[in-house]
Amino acid sequence: MSGLEIILLAVVLWIVLLVILTPQIRKSRHISFYGPAIMVKALKNRGWLDKLAKIFPRELTSRAVVVATMAFLLMGVAFLLFEAYLSLQIKATSAPSVSSFLILPGINPFIPVFYGTFALVFSVVIHEIMHGVIARKNGIRVNSVGALFLVIPIGAFVEPDQEEISKADPVIRRRVFAAGPATNLILAIIFFVLLVGVMMPAASPVHDGVYILSEPPNNYLGSFGIGQGSELISYGNYSGASIDQLGYGPSAPPGTILKATFATGSVITHVSIPSGIYVYSTYPGFPAEKAGLQPGQIFYSINGTMIERYSQVDQVLNSTAPGTTIPVVMIDFNYSGASPVEVYKYYNVTTVSKYSFYNQYAPAQNSQVFENQSFMGFVPAYIGLTGIGMNELKSTIFGASALTFTTRGVIETVALPFLGLTPVPSSVSSLFTVPAPSIFWIITDMVFWLFWMNFLLGLTNALPIFIFDGGQFTRDTLMIASRRKVFSFLAKEENVNRIMYFLGLFMVFLIIWQIVVPQII
Repeated sequence: MSGLEIILLAVVLWIVLLVILTPQIRKSRHISFYGPAIMVKALKNRGWLDKLAKIFPRELTSRAVVVATMAFLLMGVAFLLFEAYLSLQIKATSAPSVSSFLILPGINPFIPVFYGTFALVFSVVIHEIMHGVIARKNGIRVNSVGALFLVIPIGAFVEPDQEEISKADPVIRRRVFAAGPATNLILAIIFFVLLVGVMMPAASPVHDGVYILSEPPNNYLGSFGIGQGSELISYGNYSGASIDQLGYGPSAPPGTILKATFATGSVITHVSIPSGIYVYSTYPGFPAEKAGLQPGQIFYSINGTMIERYSQVDQVLNSTAPGTTIPVVMIDFNYSGASPVEVYKYYNVTTVSKYSFYNQYAPAQNSQVFENQSFMGFVPAYIGLTGIGMNELKSTIFGASALTFTTRGVIETVALPFLGLTPVPSSVSSLFTVPAPSIFWIITDMVFWLFWMNFLLGLTNALPIFIFDGGQFTRDTLMIASRRKVFSFLAKEENVNRIMYFLGLFMVFLIIWQIVVPQII
């Protein structure tokens, strides 16, 4: 049976079991329904919450959870705004599926069932326990604690006394609702420090080369077992750290056959590859495609200038007026024989302005300067490969990109599952030397997913939406602010309701926007 069939069978059996047990469940004080899930409650012996509450200093803990949740709330809103902006630049053909927005193992295809389920349950349990701890710390009764089941344990819950919490001062109530998201943030920081500070230093690249991110055009290296996930160790006179400078420094004339060394896992392969700037791909409707240039071809010259480096492409096109017809000489290699055979092909390409390209594909990065610069519409790649240095790959898979403290760095770290880099695939892990490899990578993956799940769970729960902790947190924050004269208008409940209604709708709109817009543009 496939994984999907097993999940469907388990759900069907679960529903049948619930139907059979419904009469007994309705009579029980310890078990109740929560949608398709059931809540198993413990109504007594909650002294452990009080003991746990005594460990934390009251004022320091209460202030810390409020500050942490406020930071998470602002970060979550900023992320939604930024992602809404990014969604305008995603075409329907590359739009993510709706299931990829759900943080649920087994439903989201990018979240592994084992690591994802463990991390989700752990994160939810600690989240709920801290709600109870802070409630008891501030003298609010907890009526029940327990576990939430949907075929398997999917989390925990804490039920503070509703009458007491509704009558509590907003300062106290805000602390209780802040406890969950704040705890997730603190845990995310702890696991991130473990990942970057402990696990990453223990890994060293076997070779100091370039990790190949994508298949070469026409996959001319495929017959050698080389492609995405392989590592380029040397090419011509370049090796070690200098291999990352291919296409930027001194290069052989285009079409020169040079030796290349690749590592694919533990297998070392030597291949002869023609040098030069390859056409990796072309943009539909732009001059390169219209003129007939094909992926896999090598630039010999553009407008009479021999092309050996990336910079020469920019120099020629930037100094050529848009609308000019220029000669382009390409080298097309035939790989069917024992060694590549070159064939020269000649094209006349009428350029367009770089401005027109950016206006269509990246309007936010457009500039008036581009109006006077030519554009052909191709993606260049030296020897047809795109990749990153091994040290950069190491920083990426261990999440160190977030240490740049930029939006891009944080998003790159959070997006690692969608890039196929966690759990770390064997094609990547085999390129590093680590202590006790089989255990090391399991721990690394688990620590990453604990970081990832706590970060996203806390970020989501901190949003000012009424069904999340952040909704009540924001409402109480507004009520507390009403005590200041400048915000006295917030003393009226209808004004607070209007603000919360607007914030909630706006957040939901941003979420729906980033799901729907890429599907239609």
